[in-house]
Amino acid sequence: MNKLVLTEFKNDSVVYLYIPEGEGKPGRINASVSTGEAEVAERAENDEFGRYGHNAMKRIREYVQKKNLPIDAIQAWY
Repeated sequence: MNKLVLTEFKNDSVVYLYIPEGEGKPGRINASVSTGEAEVAERAENDEFGRYGHNAMKRIREYVQKKNLPIDAIQAWY
């Protein structure tokens, strides 16, 4: 489970924080609105293997492509 929080929306870019399991120091995902590309710019404190960041990045790509940028969201997967 990730908590996603939109922290910045400027011109062509968005920045989301992702917080694995809703606790600890967040990681950061940067995404381009024009290209739809996203990257994990900073891994979260408790994201040892990068799995949470990878899942957050995929979801944020979907948000950007659909032009639906929620201010905050909960992401869960099985």
